[in-house]
Amino acid sequence: MSKNRKALLVFLCFFLICTSLFAQEREYRPREQFLWIDIPLTLAEVTLVNAVGNIYWRLWGPDSHVAYFTADSIRHNLHYSAWHWEEGLGGDTFLVNQLFHSYAGAFYFASARSNNFNFYWSMLFPFIGSVQWETFAETEMPATNDLITTFSGGIILGEILHRLYMELNKGGTGDKIGATFLSPTGRITDVIRRYGPEDSPSRINHASLAFGFSWLNARFYETGDETLYWNRPSIFADFDLVYDNPYTASSRTPFDQFDLSVSLALAIPQIYNLSVVADGYLASWLLTDNEKNQASNGLSLHFDFHVSDRGFMELNSGRENLNFSATSLDYTIKWRRFLNNSLELSLKTHLGFSPWAVAAYNGGENKDDYNLFMLGGNFKLFFELRQRMENMDRKNGHVFGFHFSLFDTWYIPKTPNFNVNAIFLASGITYSFPLGNRISLYAADRFLLLYCRPARDAGEVFPPDILRWLNNAQVGVKFTF
Repeated sequence: MSKNRKALLVFLCFFLICTSLFAQEREYRPREQFLWIDIPLTLAEVTLVNAVGNIYWRLWGPDSHVAYFTADSIRHNLHYSAWHWEEGLGGDTFLVNQLFHSYAGAFYFASARSNNFNFYWSMLFPFIGSVQWETFAETEMPATNDLITTFSGGIILGEILHRLYMELNKGGTGDKIGATFLSPTGRITDVIRRYGPEDSPSRINHASLAFGFSWLNARFYETGDETLYWNRPSIFADFDLVYDNPYTASSRTPFDQFDLSVSLALAIPQIYNLSVVADGYLASWLLTDNEKNQASNGLSLHFDFHVSDRGFMELNSGRENLNFSATSLDYTIKWRRFLNNSLELSLKTHLGFSPWAVAAYNGGENKDDYNLFMLGGNFKLFFELRQRMENMDRKNGHVFGFHFSLFDTWYIPKTPNFNVNAIFLASGITYSFPLGNRISLYAADRFLLLYCRPARDAGEVFPPDILRWLNNAQVGVKFTF
């Protein structure tokens, strides 16, 4: 049996087991499933997403000629031998390959969810949508790594977008417009099928938006004997959202509880850092729930994306970069202790396996660039100490937070990468001082580090190792919702 067939068999076994053990209720009306409508409509919406993406690429893409597919290109790409691993950065960049492909996968997935498919059955559609795009929508050879990224990131971001769409869709006109931007395919399904979420209280446990001024420091590649450092004033925006209560979660429904964090910093001349970190329970069990302690544990699925570079509006055209992304399956514990009536301490820990991680290896001005496709392990720790002020909303108060994430990854055998070990670290400290029920002064410091070490002599094409770091010190205001 070929290696591809073995991988497909393992996926099908996982899929069938999950759909039988972890069946979930549908959130849309009517609750009856009409497959003769749901399947064609989902496929039509997936095709529409790809058609819009192809048109956008033709009109505004930097390499728009690739979007003009032909009968010959389709015929060639339909053959399994056309699929390959990308070597180097090629025409696409880290931002496009690792985030935009995942974002497209999220639309495919959310389309299936809005058409009454549960989480596990919906996993089929990012796969179908990616194969359709790679074979029909571009003339270049299909990229296996793009298929994996679209699938693995799409199921996580897609479920999050789907659930946030349902929350906003319960509100007024403004909320419904926002919901449409989150999941356009969900709105299409809603209009055609007259579906809608069940009326119920909001499941968003906590959300906040902080923005202000910051100072960005970074070390990037070495050109000759010179190490380049960037020191720039910048602006930032940090968004955090917690869906449902993480400390009392007990459910076999995937992403019945999830956390989402997005951070963006922009400097002039154009340098930027964008981070997206999300984790959701696949299945959770309650450990304790009393006056002093609340704790849950379970299996969680993670999406971590970090990109730092120049030329944000040019879709990551610079070469001084620090880039890393990973999809992980972890064992998770989320614990909160009430120290007294106003003071509480919370801890979220994750430990697990990262079967798909990607780093951009930038060799410098006269060296080659490579996408490193890797697997490895990860450890994450999120700590928070919160003191609520008297006569103030319980969601606000003095809040001190600390987070630390460490990934240790190695190249995936039989890919075009050279043998390399990549270590990525992301950490940060935050503090907010309340000025009222919804507004606080906000200060934070965020640090990223990427270290790539070739495990063997790679010759003159690559330096012995690379070290990149970025630090962003932030001061601003935070609004709590």
